[in-house]
Amino acid sequence: MTLPASLNRIQMKRPPFLPLIAAVAMIIASVLFVPAAAGQTLSGTVTDATTGNAVAGATVFVANTTISGISDASGAFSLSAPPQYTFEVVAAIDGYAPAAVLATADDEAVTIPISAAEPMPAPGGSTDMNEKDLMEFFESTAFSWTNFSRDIEIVNPEALQMTHDAANNVMTVTSNAPFEFDNLALGYKIKIYDFQMGGNQIGFGWQGFALYIPLQPDKSKDEKKWKKNRETVYEGTLRHFLASLAAENLKKAEWQAFFVDGPGSMPDENPIAEAGLRSMYGEPTPVMYEGNSPTERKIDFAGWVGVEYFGSGGDARVERYVDRFWPISQLSEAMKQVNVTYFQMPELEAFFHESGVLVPTTRPPTQQFGYWTFFRLADMVPHDFMPEE
Repeated sequence: MTLPASLNRIQMKRPPFLPLIAAVAMIIASVLFVPAAAGQTLSGTVTDATTGNAVAGATVFVANTTISGISDASGAFSLSAPPQYTFEVVAAIDGYAPAAVLATADDEAVTIPISAAEPMPAPGGSTDMNEKDLMEFFESTAFSWTNFSRDIEIVNPEALQMTHDAANNVMTVTSNAPFEFDNLALGYKIKIYDFQMGGNQIGFGWQGFALYIPLQPDKSKDEKKWKKNRETVYEGTLRHFLASLAAENLKKAEWQAFFVDGPGSMPDENPIAEAGLRSMYGEPTPVMYEGNSPTERKIDFAGWVGVEYFGSGGDARVERYVDRFWPISQLSEAMKQVNVTYFQMPELEAFFHESGVLVPTTRPPTQQFGYWTFFRLADMVPHDFMPEE
């Protein structure tokens, strides 16, 4: 598949803080879900990193989930943690920069030191667009081309600082406050702390720490609609692919995967059964192993993977999947012929839970990000959401 020249420019001229790739979007700070004792809680304290004093009133949440709480007058918090083993816990409050720590189910308590926020620098580079055009470009990049983009309501557009590079048609976005929007189709208010984004409508990437706040339904049918829509956007995502990989039912789930040289290149080795590699004794070397728990897997490879998802039903399944995201256009017609998505594992050894959630493995924790074609912020669901079997 040959990608548009503008997309190749994106890869070469990407903003320094964020890789940009072919028709991709970020998969944010990752959480591991594994069985733990029922009613598990995580306790801890939020402190000032300079003085050591307690910080009261901080929002504390498990990254990329609906799980949150508030620190009390002594800086203490207690979260009704989900059945996870490894996950990131974030603390955020006005006047401080958001901070995350890596926690495990074995931790009796954690301390989250947060530092005073530094003034946001002015956006770098020049821009050839006025504020109205910048906002339209941002909305069409971050949300459009999905069924649910029309149901997005941005709460604080004034928090965004945006520039546009006309030579490469690339936008750079930072935020001086949590970027907040309501997704009325999926039933969530979403706040992304330390939000950054770059790219254009063809390919973009973003990163940050996301907190999902369930909306209250106005009508009884809202809950049913939200449930159906959440299941719809889960299908065909990286989480869906990894969950199918963990269950070793890629074929049944209608997935194909291949090692590739990068976005736009043709399939090469099949990375699922084996990497085309041989041990010193000549046996095929697998790329997926058991992880650190019965519900965890390890992927042992580096580089790009091309993935094809065929949806469900009939010969037109690829077409229906692509039409869900792309308008009828020449590009849409081309993508129907080669419906390939590209992603890159963040480390040489990547761990993921059987639910498809990548595991944060570094200390100190970093904002993890991955890549997925067609994925837009309008299709985000939290990691503690799983469709019913």
